[in-house]
Amino acid sequence: MKSVYYLVLICTFSALFGCNYIKSDHPQAELTDENATNLTAQSIINYANSIDKNLTQFSKNTSLVYMLGDLSFYVEKYTQNNQTVLLIEHSYNGGTSNSLKKYYFKNDSLILETDKNELVNEDGTVFKDARTYLRNNTVFKIENKTASTQAALTSLPYIGLPLSNNNKPDQSYLENVNSLNNVVNGNDKFDVVFESITTYPDSRYIILRSKIQNSYSASVLVKERDALIDSLLNDPINFKDQKLKFKWVVKDKEAVYVPVASNTSASGLNK
Repeated sequence: MKSVYYLVLICTFSALFGCNYIKSDHPQAELTDENATNLTAQSIINYANSIDKNLTQFSKNTSLVYMLGDLSFYVEKYTQNNQTVLLIEHSYNGGTSNSLKKYYFKNDSLILETDKNELVNEDGTVFKDARTYLRNNTVFKIENKTASTQAALTSLPYIGLPLSNNNKPDQSYLENVNSLNNVVNGNDKFDVVFESITTYPDSRYIILRSKIQNSYSASVLVKERDALIDSLLNDPINFKDQKLKFKWVVKDKEAVYVPVASNTSASGLNK
């Protein structure tokens, strides 16, 4: 009877605090009782998997697609209660490489970076996955795997890589996160202004350039016209070097303009 009493008592507290015996898919449930100092590689992977499964629960902000030479890239940021839970960096370097990097955060601290890379060279295509685990901004484990096909890569286990003896925080990760936030927010080198609007018969693009010379540019595909597009077409000189305010979505690796009167879903729109 005593054991039954305690079981009922535990269930009562579970109900009061929204907990249960069934494993929750909510990302915060994976690491609720763990501090940044006792995270393990497996608990971090569990947490990252739960983030991936619950992306629709988070607020999403998407950057423009920026270009510099053959390189083009954009960043997606997912937040909950004004805290970053995930940054995703999509980058493409002509026909030579594609990279998908994910940065997972707990309490706004980076705990995992994953990198899926596809590299084309004269010997063929190389697929590589890498995972870097962090505690208190310090790397405690790195692992990767490489194969000539995606199917072979999936079947391979990760192999641990040796770490340096330096246990100090690695500032490069923090600087990289800061740069990714600048991409999403359109700050610093990614603060772009109006350059021109193309008038090709089959497609129309808004061309934007960074305020910093010889830096990044961005283009936005215009499928539908509205008052702003009409103004840009009729008097582009008046908007030269001006900051434009508009919304976009990223589809098929390019930013697409969202007209003011459009009924396009707000999912993934830049705010």
